[in-house]
Order: sequence, then C-alpha cells, then structure tokens
Amino acid sequence: MNITQNKTALPEAKHAVTLENRNRGSIDGVSKVVSAYPDAINLVTSKGALTVSGKDLKILKFDADTGRLSFDGEVNALKYDGGKKPLLKRIFK
Repeated sequence: MNITQNKTALPEAKHAVTLENRNRGSIDGVSKVVSAYPDAINLVTSKGALTVSGKDLKILKFDADTGRLSFDGEVNALKYDGGKKPLLKRIFK
C-alpha cells in the first residue's frame, strides 16, 4: 500500500504598515509583541522583526487572532531586522 502525502504551503500572512502624521499607526501581520517601551516597540511580523522607534509610544490595541496592532506616539523610524544583506555586501566580504 502506497500512501502519498499532500503538502500544501500555507498562504503567507498579510503584512501592512499604516502611519498617520507620524503619530498614530497600525500594523497587520504581527505575530508577537516582544517588548513595548516609550521609545521603542519591538515586534515579530510575517515579514520579519520590526522595531518602531520614537517618543511616547504606546500600544493602543493588539489582537493576536487577527495580527493587528495599533499604536500612537511620535514615530522617528521603522526598521526591519533579519533580512538579506545587500548583494554587494555579500559579494565583497
């Protein structure tokens, strides 16, 4: 008897970042809140680790079921970690 397994890839979770006037935002595709401080919110998203940096940041709502997070505070930067290095840096080590 031969058993064949059907392996189907799960669809990648939607990821979107919305920022309004640098002081209010929402992020879809959040799987985990690593830490939240007034100067930084560290998240794990479907596209990698994300750090929101700024002043007076606070999480207004996080729904783990939908992966949606909303926050407010003055945003200075959004930075993704864990991505591939640029091609030239990989070539010229």
